[in-house]
Amino acid sequence: MNSKEIDIACTLAKIVSFSKDKECVTQSEISKLLDISQQSVSRKLNELEEMKLISKSETKNGASISLTNEGEALLLQCLEMIKEAIETKRELRFKGKVVSGLGEGKIFLSIKYYEEEISRRMGFVPYPGTLNLNLYDKRSIENRIILDSSRGILIPEHKFEDRVLGAVKMFPATVNGIEAAVIIPLRTVHPKSVIELISPFSIREKLKLKDGDEVEVIVMA
Repeated sequence: MNSKEIDIACTLAKIVSFSKDKECVTQSEISKLLDISQQSVSRKLNELEEMKLISKSETKNGASISLTNEGEALLLQCLEMIKEAIETKRELRFKGKVVSGLGEGKIFLSIKYYEEEISRRMGFVPYPGTLNLNLYDKRSIENRIILDSSRGILIPEHKFEDRVLGAVKMFPATVNGIEAAVIIPLRTVHPKSVIELISPFSIREKLKLKDGDEVEVIVMA
């Protein structure tokens, strides 16, 4: 995030937090909250609405303000950056054997929303396919459970008119030294003994893997 995005996120957080439990807020109240003129408040709210970070409806007593999906995504990105700065990352190691999936990873990564969010949050465009690993030792499965309770890097749920794309969390990782990320849909059919990995390229081809081959995954969580 650049300095302008951080400034916008801070302003957004203040306004949404202040107005969350109120039916409506006035420009005078927001003016005092942000310590700026009412004219500046009007300009700021219009800017946030144009950026699709808030939805705003005028009432006779003020304005009703709510956070949009885009606004939530910006705040979560800011939160992750803050968390990154103050938290100590721990290294979790996994041993697993390569198994074939059902092709769901390819479908998942072909959806533009997920592709763009992964690219923005992980810093790479994902190869359209995942590598599935079957964890077989006690330590690896224990570490998999730790991932469930760790926040990770969150891609929020996204709603369309005809369907909902579920939330996903990711963890930076390496597979036999190759750049990757563990990806965990918040709603998944996979058992705890299976993890999915994404990467800028086909991990199978890069490492010349076949089903049954053993690999080591190091995850920062």
